[in-house]
Amino acid sequence: MTEIKTCTRCILTSQIPNISFNADGVCNFCTDYEKEKQYLDRDYVALEKKMISTLKVSKKHPYDCMVLYSGGKDSTYMLYRLANHYKLRVLAFTFDNHFIPPETYANIDRVLKKINVDHIVYKPSWNLTKTMFNASFENSGLKESSKELAFMIGHACWPCFTQIALHSIRLAAEKDIPNIVVGTTPGQLRQKKYDMNSKFDGLTDVYKNMIMPMINLLKALGKNDVIDSFNISLWKKLKIMRMNLVPFFEYNKYNEHEVYETIERELDWRKMKSTDSCSTNCQLNSLGIAIHQKKYNLHPYVIPLARDVREGLMTREEALTAVSGQVNGKLVDHIAESFGLDLNKM
Repeated sequence: MTEIKTCTRCILTSQIPNISFNADGVCNFCTDYEKEKQYLDRDYVALEKKMISTLKVSKKHPYDCMVLYSGGKDSTYMLYRLANHYKLRVLAFTFDNHFIPPETYANIDRVLKKINVDHIVYKPSWNLTKTMFNASFENSGLKESSKELAFMIGHACWPCFTQIALHSIRLAAEKDIPNIVVGTTPGQLRQKKYDMNSKFDGLTDVYKNMIMPMINLLKALGKNDVIDSFNISLWKKLKIMRMNLVPFFEYNKYNEHEVYETIERELDWRKMKSTDSCSTNCQLNSLGIAIHQKKYNLHPYVIPLARDVREGLMTREEALTAVSGQVNGKLVDHIAESFGLDLNKM
């Protein structure tokens, strides 16, 4: 068995496509980042002004922005800042994938009592949910684009992100909301390609490079009844082309300690015990981790956290600790059973 190497600077391992290591054990993605770093703008005062100027704010719209609000720590902090600091008129959008625990809803309830925003929860049918997730869990290798996305984003997170993107974009177009704000960290934005550098840029790009690969995979599997739920009218597509996708943490420095401290103090948000160490809102994440480790002997959060280590948003030791946590085996088996999955055959 080939020995697994881990970069001595970030946490990427030798299972990553196109990776190589120099004599000091530093991976090529880290050495490339050192060259890239000189072109990165890290003046967060200027970046904050840029974000404000990017937002299309006008009284002719019913809301200034839609915030993708999962109830987890990062989206809670983002929601708080947008509503309380920037004083924007916000519609919070929560996607329920059928595996959001009661603790998450308790957090959402406490937070929304302290923040003056409207809130919508969207929960798709179980048939749609099961079909999409099973396509990713079992058949992502049928298409090169879906194979890459399932590896880069995760077999559970990719179909989840796809539905969040699809339904939030469609709802924002219906309600004439000009901006959608997302709380992905810099590492998560760059989970688009094996090159570890390409990032999702704008709603049209998200539709083309995240949603369309799922549609093409479902077509290959003959799931035409499910594909109908992906339809977006030409009128809405034209509106979407004029809408903004705003990645909040590209403009505001991400500091996990500050995030926790702020939301616990100001919003009575509480850490939960029913999710794994890499999620603060979703139990399905545990199954996603288990499948990734079964398929690739690799934790799916290695990829985004490696970027966050390079950008100084967390230490290498903190990242290694995050990806070394164990998932709840009984919970994983229970969720796998609901999808009809036999993990031992993966």
